[in-house]
Amino acid sequence: MTAVLFRNVGTVLSGDLAAPVLDASSILVDDGVIRAIGADGPAEVEVDVRGATVAPGLWDSHIHPYFGEYTPRQDAFGTIGRMVRSGVTSAISAGAGHQPGMYLPSPKLPNVQAQSHATHGRPERARDAAGTKALAIVMTKAWRNERPSGLKLHAETVFAEDGMTDEDFGELSDAGIRRLKFQRPISRAADVERYRQLAHDHGMLVLAHTGNRSLIRDVQDIGESLRMIRPDVASHVNGGPTPAPWPAIEWLVTDTPATLEIAFIGNMSLARRLLRLVLDRGELHRVTVGSDLPGGTGVVPGAILRTLQLLSHLLPELPMEQLVCLATGNTARRFGLPGGVLAPGEPADIVVWDPVEGSVTETFLECVAYGDRAYPGLVMIDGAIVEHGNPLLLDPKRPPLVTRRPPTAEARATASA
Repeated sequence: MTAVLFRNVGTVLSGDLAAPVLDASSILVDDGVIRAIGADGPAEVEVDVRGATVAPGLWDSHIHPYFGEYTPRQDAFGTIGRMVRSGVTSAISAGAGHQPGMYLPSPKLPNVQAQSHATHGRPERARDAAGTKALAIVMTKAWRNERPSGLKLHAETVFAEDGMTDEDFGELSDAGIRRLKFQRPISRAADVERYRQLAHDHGMLVLAHTGNRSLIRDVQDIGESLRMIRPDVASHVNGGPTPAPWPAIEWLVTDTPATLEIAFIGNMSLARRLLRLVLDRGELHRVTVGSDLPGGTGVVPGAILRTLQLLSHLLPELPMEQLVCLATGNTARRFGLPGGVLAPGEPADIVVWDPVEGSVTETFLECVAYGDRAYPGLVMIDGAIVEHGNPLLLDPKRPPLVTRRPPTAEARATASA
């Protein structure tokens, strides 16, 4: 793969809370991997960053994918490409639930995109273990083979359903499923405890929908549901869209090591309260950022950066370079996935950011903290430039300049060997 040198970098954001800003002005990428930071080297492609900011690609820790670029929930096309153009290079599935016929409406869980079939559908048939298992496996295979705009979508998530067996968990694990999500109510508490153990036995993380409704039919309280599930990841802990009562959220923070996901669609006042508690405990590494899209809020490609911006306004004492880590390195590490940081040996998922033309600010960090929109001038995934120029209609102040050099005779000989 082509070697790429980023030079004249104004600021390098690492995505790592331990050292969120690096003292460097260049990054060398080769064979899809970051080779060196702060050192030059031979490269077929040079990216003159012109003093702008280079950061890891953003991660969305909570989306509900369909297939490819379409979402039936909002009847929208091009959703993935727009996410990438907004600086998102990786996303994690919180479960596939928008497939017509697989998530039919019911009195407790109405579903917008299936309302036209409400008088004909049978929700109890749509939500069964066999269908949910099959859908999770198909989604995993599909997203491994199809990556619109290069997005890395980790689709290996299955919803917990009544009737799942030990054999189901074995088959799911063999197919690469890595996460079990408690989303729809399970009938019995005993099954919840069994599912959690089976998921852990097969190396799966346990996720829980953290909203103001019980996840177990014979338990009325969401707090008690969460105590039975003891999730590894508390999805949209600030609400999806309505949060659990504060005592339940406080318990997740103080009595469990769970990942605490703040969602774009959730309650931002509660997100501020949550972050203050987390900061007091010195546990910012537990927090990730997700969009929970597409949903009733619509399709918002820039949801992750916008959430970071809102959080910076709610907690101005929290530096923007640390907030960026919540949507980069934190997410990758909490989900046990590579990437999310700029460091030698890590995947070269890189975004060049700068304030929008016309902003009174001069750097990405100043721009986002001030409240103006920052724009990506270039997006790289696995060492390949997937977006460059004017993807969102407005220009960053300093669009990066890309120079491609003809391959050397040695490189041509190697390629033809």
